[in-house]
Amino acid sequence: MHPSTHACVYLNLSDFLFLLTQIHRGMVIYICFFKGATDDVLPKMVSTLLNLRLCESTSGKMVSVSELPGSLLIVPQATLGGRNKGRAMQYHNNINKEEGLRLYSKFVSLCEKELVAAAAASATSGAEVTVKHGTYGNRQVLQLDTNGPYTHLMDF
Repeated sequence: MHPSTHACVYLNLSDFLFLLTQIHRGMVIYICFFKGATDDVLPKMVSTLLNLRLCESTSGKMVSVSELPGSLLIVPQATLGGRNKGRAMQYHNNINKEEGLRLYSKFVSLCEKELVAAAAASATSGAEVTVKHGTYGNRQVLQLDTNGPYTHLMDF
């Protein structure tokens, strides 16, 4: 599995016809599942991604999106699994669409559960915490405002 993270200040995600979702301060996770991916690694992925100190607090300290507390946008990104062959890209290592959708849905659900639980346990009550996600298998338009180029690629 190939997630990539990006800290953000503001983000819009839409298909070509209408706005799908938006978040404010938080993190974007782009995710791609490779052949052989299983449910077993999902809890570790969620815990790792939501607890890495990649976001800047108002005091300038680096904190996790769980500690911020902030919002999360999960974007399915099959192109992360691409490999070049000559001058073209191939995606033969990506999982099939049905299994990818199943894993993606479970990943989103686990992120929602963990981030909401972290917000409930946080001393910063009243902060808006949301988990939004793109549509698996569709083209989407992304508009991202960020406070720096801060993208990380991780393999699980």
